[in-house]
Amino acid sequence: MRLPIPVMRWLVLAPLLALALGAAACRDDAASSTPTPTATADASATAAPTDEPSTPLPTSTATPATPTATPTAPPTSVPTTAPTAAPTSAPTAEPTAQPTIEPAAATVIDRGPTGRRVVTLTFDAGSDVGFASEILDTLAAEGIRAGFGMTGRWAEENPELVRRMAAEGHGFVNHSYSHDSFTGLSTGAGPMSREERWQELDRTEAVLQQLTGRTTKPYFRPPYGDYDASVNVDVGARGYAYNVMWTVDSRGWNALPAADIVARCLERAEPGAVYIFHVGSASQDAAALPAIIQGLRAQGYGFVTLAELLGG
Repeated sequence: MRLPIPVMRWLVLAPLLALALGAAACRDDAASSTPTPTATADASATAAPTDEPSTPLPTSTATPATPTATPTAPPTSVPTTAPTAAPTSAPTAEPTAQPTIEPAAATVIDRGPTGRRVVTLTFDAGSDVGFASEILDTLAAEGIRAGFGMTGRWAEENPELVRRMAAEGHGFVNHSYSHDSFTGLSTGAGPMSREERWQELDRTEAVLQQLTGRTTKPYFRPPYGDYDASVNVDVGARGYAYNVMWTVDSRGWNALPAADIVARCLERAEPGAVYIFHVGSASQDAAALPAIIQGLRAQGYGFVTLAELLGG
């Protein structure tokens, strides 16, 4: 059936019109939504300049804070530490560097206090073994403790006698090692040096320590009785506070007969006296000793050790 031309035109134009209307509607929708993207773009454009400066701003704010704190700390710590440490350490180092004081020179003694009626007997042992055993027997029988001026060499040659002396309560006096004169006066030799004197003392002390566990300090007796101010200084520096001389010399070493030795020792008796005898075979001191002890007791004297005598 053939439609009229107007109708056919309508049928052709109707879809085109619908399409046109749909497109128009799309444009309207697009137009209505356009402000949103525009606002977003504006917001982005606004945020971009705001964010860029805002990132340095906290940095620029924090940066001044750090320098402000840094200068404050050094002024506080530097002045406080530097002046305090320097004065404190300087005075402390000064006294430490002071030189040590030299020990006092040995005091020469030839007797003890005279307030008591007592004496002390000493025996030098520096030559041969002599009558050492007989002397020890007499002292033991009489209950007397004496002192022995001991050379290191004699002690090395007679260790059993030295041990007996220590066991029976006798004391020791350092009489050098070799019995050489410290000043050279009696031997014609030159004086010993300080180091040589110390070696003489140290060797004897070492021998006595090894044999008996006992010390000779603080007593020293010079060989031949030779000494001067330098000897007293040198032995004092080695721990010997006393240079022990004597009040009464028996002179037995000079071949004096026993009877003369007894008479000499009793005539010269006095409170606080220090007697010197010798153990060697050339002396008659051992033979005279019993009579000397009896005679002194008859005069009212008692017997003490050197330490007891000097202790008062």
